[in-house]
Amino acid sequence: MKNYFSLFLIVFTFSCKNKNENTIIERNIEIEKIFESIITQESLNNLKNASAAIPTSEELKKLKVHILASNIEKIPPKPIDGIYINDLFYYNLDVIFISKKDSLDLMNQNLILKSYRINNSFSKKLKLTTFKEQKILSKNNRDTDFLQLSIPIFSSDNNKAYVEINEICFGNCGWGKAIYLEKRNGKWTIVYKHQLWVG
Repeated sequence: MKNYFSLFLIVFTFSCKNKNENTIIERNIEIEKIFESIITQESLNNLKNASAAIPTSEELKKLKVHILASNIEKIPPKPIDGIYINDLFYYNLDVIFISKKDSLDLMNQNLILKSYRINNSFSKKLKLTTFKEQKILSKNNRDTDFLQLSIPIFSSDNNKAYVEINEICFGNCGWGKAIYLEKRNGKWTIVYKHQLWVG
């Protein structure tokens, strides 16, 4: 009996590991598609050949999913490093986005894919930078104005995603935007967006 249990445990662990690896590979492919969709649909001025192109960070920012305590009286401000899970369930206050059944998967995404660097054929057309390069420019009193997107947070079925995009300039300027996307007919489409902050 003990041997059967050990065998079951090994098979279960191995299958979970394979499932996680397959999910990461699938989501990596979708990240590249989401990145291109946002750049195109938002008409961001970051193509290499555009005049006064704004560089885009090739490193995507990690967003952490946070849980709100059920007994709080007043909703606290949005966490700097992420989003409250409730904000993934709905957008525009009452439109259902990601199902509450996805809660466990949403929280699990805090543990996987902690960093991501864009590297596809579309990104070669963009004026790219890194956070480190922009920080050095800022210290040398040079203009530092760049875009940074977050690693998408996915629904369990990989058909919905949440992304944040920020324009950072290391001063009293910039903006941040929340973007909700849905995969329709195989293409990622922005279904809702709203301003998070303006500097």
